[in-house]
Amino acid sequence: DPIKMQPFSRSPKESRWAPENGMIIIKVYIPSTDDLWAAYVPTSVTLSTFTCRWLSKLSLHLRFSGSAMDTPEYYFNSDEVFQCWVRCRIRHGRNLPIVGHL
Repeated sequence: DPIKMQPFSRSPKESRWAPENGMIIIKVYIPSTDDLWAAYVPTSVTLSTFTCRWLSKLSLHLRFSGSAMDTPEYYFNSDEVFQCWVRCRIRHGRNLPIVGHL
């Protein structure tokens, strides 16, 4: 089932996270290392491409789940769920981080 979230809002508070030149910022929180990273990726990024990018960047095999702000926690097992989360990652003026698990 697709996750139900609010779509991207263009309020002044949230416009700083709007796509620019076809690129967006996705924050990645890795709890096991307590690191927070920012990735500039195309708006059309797929789960496979995103996962490969992190393997290349950090030499870590990460499995991604929704933000720590999402309940219950869920893992991205399909590109459809990942794309839904990407579209709705901006909430209450915040660009919520995706969670990367080792």
